[in-house]
Amino acid sequence: MSIIPSGAKMGSTNLACRHCDTALDLLEMRAVNASNLTPDGLFQCPYCSSWYYPEIGLLHSLYGDGQVEKEYFGTPLSLGGTQKRDLNHVKAGEHRPIKMHSLEPGYEYDSIYLLGGHRDGVDEDNWLSFDLVGAQNRAMLGDSVLISLLRTDATEITINATLRENRASKSPIGFGDTLEVVYAATTQLGGVTNPPWIDLLQEAQEAIRQGNTLAALPVLRSAVDNCLIRQMFVYQLWDGHEQESARQSIEDLEDKYDPNRITIAKHGLEQATGTRLTDGPYDTLWADFSQVVEERDAIIHSETASQLAHPDQSTAIDFFNTTVSLLVAAYDLFGFHNSSA
Repeated sequence: MSIIPSGAKMGSTNLACRHCDTALDLLEMRAVNASNLTPDGLFQCPYCSSWYYPEIGLLHSLYGDGQVEKEYFGTPLSLGGTQKRDLNHVKAGEHRPIKMHSLEPGYEYDSIYLLGGHRDGVDEDNWLSFDLVGAQNRAMLGDSVLISLLRTDATEITINATLRENRASKSPIGFGDTLEVVYAATTQLGGVTNPPWIDLLQEAQEAIRQGNTLAALPVLRSAVDNCLIRQMFVYQLWDGHEQESARQSIEDLEDKYDPNRITIAKHGLEQATGTRLTDGPYDTLWADFSQVVEERDAIIHSETASQLAHPDQSTAIDFFNTTVSLLVAAYDLFGFHNSSA
């Protein structure tokens, strides 16, 4: 049963019940034991009392209105995660530890990134330029101040406002001037156990944020491998198997073909639903993901290469969105969104 008084809301998490299509509110999370959010444990919806696997709740939330291909980069991914926006003040030349104003009890930072900054008390028409520098947690304010965000603890970050030594003598910002910094964070519930594919996507997302696109691509393919197998596993449970027989069914499928994502995308889905991810309604998306795999293979199998091509950040974000879109497409084909099934 819901613990929220009628009409009371604090903000949605990234878990949504596939049965009643209701996103779990942060107020409800106060009654959730985070250690109970595990890959193989069922979670009971506080609104309709139905049971579902938490990762299916995440996929249902990502599925949303049924539009599979969309912008997923920046989405909180850890089970029960959410997104926050905040602002704080820091003086030029200062190193300031702070806590996010709206961080819920039990939650901690997953990823932080800058949205903007300006001199406090200055009209917007006179704001200086704000440009990210390599990573999404570092930016230049005009040509005078380097602003950076650093996570120093599960619930604390530090804002640095470093004055450049070679700034112009008539710089509009001087030591001690107050700056307003706007930033956002994805947050996660401490103590949850995510399935591997979620951990891998989080690693990829953070690597892209830090400008380390080379590290992001290899784990995207691994995330797809794991998520497709996990979805097949949950489908087998949904279809009446016990956990052991569900695992055995997948092992039998992999013994017959090859133990990778193609086995599930092609043969597993066809066996379960009569359609394929490889050449069905999402064949173009599968082809797009194949380009992600080619880029990954060029990095992993680079024995004879004279140099590695580093994808730029926008390309890496496109690859990330393609990867998550493919996982949501599989969710669609497995039919988990059909609440009557």
